[in-house]
Amino acid sequence: MAASFARNMNLANFTCKFGDSHVMLDLFEEVVWPAFSGGKVRTFSDASYFLIDVDLRKWEQQNGVKEVAIIGRIVKNTVLARDQIFENGKIVKNHAELASAPTSLFVLLLSNHKLLYVRENVGAPSLNTFASTISQFLGASFRTWIRHVYDEKKEAGTKMTWADLLKDFPPPVLEVTPMATESSVSAYVEKFRVVNTVEIQLIDTNHELDNLPIFGEMREIQEKISADDISLKTHKKGDIGLSKDGVKKLVATPAAEGNSKIVIRGTGIGGDRLVAKNDSFNVAIPIPDMPQEMGPAADKMRKRLQDQIAMGIINLKQGGAKAMEKIAGIIGRRTWS
Repeated sequence: MAASFARNMNLANFTCKFGDSHVMLDLFEEVVWPAFSGGKVRTFSDASYFLIDVDLRKWEQQNGVKEVAIIGRIVKNTVLARDQIFENGKIVKNHAELASAPTSLFVLLLSNHKLLYVRENVGAPSLNTFASTISQFLGASFRTWIRHVYDEKKEAGTKMTWADLLKDFPPPVLEVTPMATESSVSAYVEKFRVVNTVEIQLIDTNHELDNLPIFGEMREIQEKISADDISLKTHKKGDIGLSKDGVKKLVATPAAEGNSKIVIRGTGIGGDRLVAKNDSFNVAIPIPDMPQEMGPAADKMRKRLQDQIAMGIINLKQGGAKAMEKIAGIIGRRTWS
């Protein structure tokens, strides 16, 4: 009998920007919500990917602040095939096909753009697959909207070019970065015998502040010199390498925030070359007995996150004033059951 599938909840930072001046909530109604709710399909290799059970979920926190999330499932619709089986001690040709549609659950918290993600079964879409799929949907949704804006301005007699419009509203760029905890970072760094290189490349944020002052200063430098990106890199050759305790402290905060791309290179315990990236540290929170219906499943995922925050395992910031103002607008435009 096959072992049951162990469900875990992963966390990620969902950063969607439209150039330097617009973030996810600025174009929520125009681009972001249609990308999730528009019934789009992505085809890749021998599978198609689409979203079902998509909805907006509203919660009220103990302090009275309201939170809104996009919830739903991503489906991988495919066909599993075999050409042979092992029978009576030998390989026998036996072609068969079986339709398969594994799913993953997602909850995207709009106030702090944190993503909760649970693979429901074997073969379910990974976090990377979700990111690629939503990125494509955002691009398609943006093109539909920007065409509509262009046509409206032309009809109104506004003199402008596509280049002018795209300068004001560049296409969306999505980064879905796995998040860690101090303990998950520490556990993985211990797999290194020697750490030789640590590189931390900062990712544009949805106007989020960095907890470590050095990264805030780096972002100021990036802005002053108009750089596309900026990184912190440290390296030490040889069999002694960098201090592992120091590496843990350096990496823990940016890995937990999900606002940077992290690469650690060195040598594993067995002497082999070892490379760790953000998904190497990704925290996995056990979450068994998930409800089948999407609403209760989202409630459980959020409750599981709150439990981790209450225990001090995970530290998440509340949404800023601008984000909460945008969310109030989203709430006010809808009728809630």
